[in-house]
Amino acid sequence: MVKSRSVLSFGTLASPLAKAQTQAIISRLQRIHPRLTCQMTIVPSPLELEQHGGEPFLAASAAEVEFLEEQLLGNEFRFVVQRAPDLVLPLREGVTYAAIPARDTPFDAYLNRQGLIADEMPENSLVGVLNLRTKIQMKHLWPRLNFKVINGGLDRALEMFLRRCELDGLVVPAAAAEHLGIQGIVTEIFYPELMLPSSGQGILAILGRQDDQEGREILKHIHSDATFQEMEAEHSYMQRFTSDQDLPVSVLAQVERKKICVTGAIGSMHGSGNQATIEGAATRASQVGTELAEKLLLSGEAFIDLLEADFPDGVPGDDLDEVMIDDPLADLPDEIDDEIPDDRPPTP
Repeated sequence: MVKSRSVLSFGTLASPLAKAQTQAIISRLQRIHPRLTCQMTIVPSPLELEQHGGEPFLAASAAEVEFLEEQLLGNEFRFVVQRAPDLVLPLREGVTYAAIPARDTPFDAYLNRQGLIADEMPENSLVGVLNLRTKIQMKHLWPRLNFKVINGGLDRALEMFLRRCELDGLVVPAAAAEHLGIQGIVTEIFYPELMLPSSGQGILAILGRQDDQEGREILKHIHSDATFQEMEAEHSYMQRFTSDQDLPVSVLAQVERKKICVTGAIGSMHGSGNQATIEGAATRASQVGTELAEKLLLSGEAFIDLLEADFPDGVPGDDLDEVMIDDPLADLPDEIDDEIPDDRPPTP
């Protein structure tokens, strides 16, 4: 039992989503340790408002995450709660995962002020999304609608949708809608059979200092090994493509007993894209995620999809190596190429 004099301090940005997710963790802790005293320290963002506009994120930009880690290492507070998709990886030296609580809903949710689902939206309605991954999947499913990527975080997207009414609909992580208490305008949930989520969606990571063994001991009762393994698989998968949310790459890992099943996809600007699933031991979660990414990267179509996402206005012909055009596997690292069986079919 935690003694009543124990005080845990959590640093958070001032945005509604950042505060809500931190309060959600505090509430979980206090249900287990009723006598535990927790304190929330509001940290002003180091960025000016206009500096948020060009980056895709949910609750904190990369610069803000790094700033909070600096404050954590400077003993300004004891823990930081971050959404897994916003983490800057690898974690900086001295920072570690203090706990990874059980995962919230990992799927996407559709918001509409009139109670309409996506199928009911009038033609050419403008729907806001938070990343290219969502835009491409939604455009494939509802080609008669228009989709706009809203950078600058979920708080900015909600302001455009709810206050300024610039959007007819909005797609957000279902877990974020739950934390903000806006389930009343959620009209449908997109399950993975319809749309795959982003890496780490629905996962909150509690960061602490590596030398704070006592803190990790207090938090161990809300830690979930299964969720940690899912996060590791999804992060390893994403690291084979990009460290941010700028590419149309999606993934969902699910642990059941001692097995982990990971499904990933690379979205295409012209169709449904490439998708694959791999299963393995949950204790090998990181390796399973990497293997899935490498499996998808063996497809020449996947390379083209990633290039088109990186160069939406067209890939400069002079920048493409002729070998890459003739053989998309040519630029793979040696260790990946070595794993390709000798009897693989020839590249078209």
